Amino acid sequence: MSKKPQDDIKEIQSLENKYGLVLFRMALTHLFDAGVRNVTDDSVEEGIKQITAQGELDKTNGVKPIMTPEFQCEILRCSAELAKFTIWTLFRYIKKYVVVDN
Repeated sequence: MSKKPQDDIKEIQSLENKYGLVLFRMALTHLFDAGVRNVTDDSVEEGIKQITAQGELDKTNGVKPIMTPEFQCEILRCSAELAKFTIWTLFRYIKKYVVVDN
């Protein structure tokens, strides 16, 4: 049986309680920052090459992926553009405009 989203929220809250608000926020920032630092023009282009090659292989083998290679490449391109913003700007945007539902 998989965990429920509420269980994850409780676990995250326990981490915030364990480490304290300041350290917890810094850890979130680090997590996002580490991801952002890994989104470079080179990594995006390399990712696009890999996705395109896999897409050709899938097509040859008759595999139909859930996401098309084109869609996957757009995700990489969008992430590269988002990486130009500060972490806190992204957090503020998510808090205000990104609706998250179970």
